[in-house]
Amino acid sequence: MGFNDDNFLDDYEIQELINRFENQLESGMPLFFDADELNIILEHYVQQNDISKINIIADLANTYHESNPLTKLIMAKKYLSVQDASNALPYLLDECNNTEDADYQLSLGYCYSLLDEHHNSLSAYKKAIKLLDKENCEDIYNSMAVEYMMLRDFERALHYFKKGLKASPDIAEQYAEMTNCYFFLDRPEEAIEFFQGEVDNNPYSITAWMTLGNCYLRLHLLEKAVEQYEYAMAIDQHFPSAYVNIATIYNELDRYQDSIDIIEEAFRNSVKKPILYCLYGEALAKTGNKLEAINNFNKAIELDENIAEAYAGLGFIFCEENNHKSAIKFLKRAHQLMPYNTDYIFVLVEEHNKTEDFKTSLKYLKEIEELAPYDVNLYIAYMEVYILLDDIRNAIRYIEKGLKLLGRQAPLLYRLAFINFVDEDYELGLLNLEEALNLDYEGVNEFIDFDPNFVLNNENIVNLINRYKKD
Repeated sequence: MGFNDDNFLDDYEIQELINRFENQLESGMPLFFDADELNIILEHYVQQNDISKINIIADLANTYHESNPLTKLIMAKKYLSVQDASNALPYLLDECNNTEDADYQLSLGYCYSLLDEHHNSLSAYKKAIKLLDKENCEDIYNSMAVEYMMLRDFERALHYFKKGLKASPDIAEQYAEMTNCYFFLDRPEEAIEFFQGEVDNNPYSITAWMTLGNCYLRLHLLEKAVEQYEYAMAIDQHFPSAYVNIATIYNELDRYQDSIDIIEEAFRNSVKKPILYCLYGEALAKTGNKLEAINNFNKAIELDENIAEAYAGLGFIFCEENNHKSAIKFLKRAHQLMPYNTDYIFVLVEEHNKTEDFKTSLKYLKEIEELAPYDVNLYIAYMEVYILLDDIRNAIRYIEKGLKLLGRQAPLLYRLAFINFVDEDYELGLLNLEEALNLDYEGVNEFIDFDPNFVLNNENIVNLINRYKKD
């Protein structure tokens, strides 16, 4: 936020100044410092996020140095320390401020950033860099990069992130933002090239290896991602994210025994995170060891009672056991903890369908519609509920709503065709089936599975399918 104005004090002298302030404060002695000293002391406590001492310093400045222009800046910093930009701005816009001071311009830039006035923020940061003769400005470049990201100017954001890389307070976060820039610019190959360069320059950087792995993950090159995470794990056998990412990928690839092996290695290395127990439980359940899976989901909950994945894992197991009451109980808890995860809500819909509680199913579908109106599975789920309610009109209505919103999607057309046939509208059914076959012939297997006897005993339907099969 601010700039450490240590033009006339070195690090030792600054620490001596802070110690003097602390000692006087603790002893109850009268506190008096000049405005420049108060500004330096304030910056220390801004970095420490010590709001109470920031307020004391601001009060001292206002009491003893009310007419000093620097007091306006100190008051602005007081409000900026709690991100109250609205109250900070009037102090910064006061005409008595020294606008040729880099510290002032940095505070102004931060204030405008909080107010989402990104162009004004960038203007202030650029003035600060000029006033500093471009020396030691890496942290300012990082701030500028963030402003350009907010303006969706990812090219400039990437440029300034690179310029500020050495001063990044959180290299993992900065790498993640740079990755986002590359992918927003649709230049993933450059991302991989850049982070490969980072690991070449610093082969012991776990963060660089993890970021390189994340780039491959975003490209769905899962095996390559695992390879990078393994390098990170080789550097530090106690690094949790590497184990978590590898196990997640193995579960996604249905390589459940590999997932079990890597998680057991993590446990041997005393890496015991709640999410690892969840991934372990998932892999165990998929390999048939449901009892041990339940034990591990419960261990995850013991470590973190608010871990949604554990409750969902228990819910999925009870779904498979047709224990609908228990499944709903655990899935509801997962949904409460992670309300934006539509996967959990879809399973809740299925479970309520099985208990014939269609009113609740429709309530959950309304939630999904608010969260993900462009999810094709939403309209399929609506159709299924209304079919179970023998409400053909509404089943058709929601399929058609999906087609209108999403375009001519084969999964929707196959289902609409089947409803047409059930509704004895064979001409329209054949038209919709033909369009679906033309879009995605592979989807016909699912269409046949809706009712194999009905489909395979209808000569017109079979002939149409065979025609596209030959094509």
